[in-house]
Amino acid sequence: MSRRNRLPNRRASVTYNFEFENHWYRATVSRFDDGRIGEIFLDVGKVGSALQHHASTSAILASLLLQQGVAPETIRQAVDGPIAIALDHFAKIAVLA
Repeated sequence: MSRRNRLPNRRASVTYNFEFENHWYRATVSRFDDGRIGEIFLDVGKVGSALQHHASTSAILASLLLQQGVAPETIRQAVDGPIAIALDHFAKIAVLA
């Protein structure tokens, strides 16, 4: 197993709000010093619901993969739904930044 890349203790984050299937989501990412996405958080306005649980779980799994060196594009090809929308968005702004 490869070694997990750790993010800096203090890091900037960027947030993106979007709608998917009539629910509003908030995605937040932090990046490694070299600009790669290192973690993602995904929230929906239904605290304690199954919808929030699934959003949070998908973000945790994506974050673990990112910290193991898996490219966001690779994760994106394997998933669908809100986490995919968020990864697409942040991958685009990484290219533009």
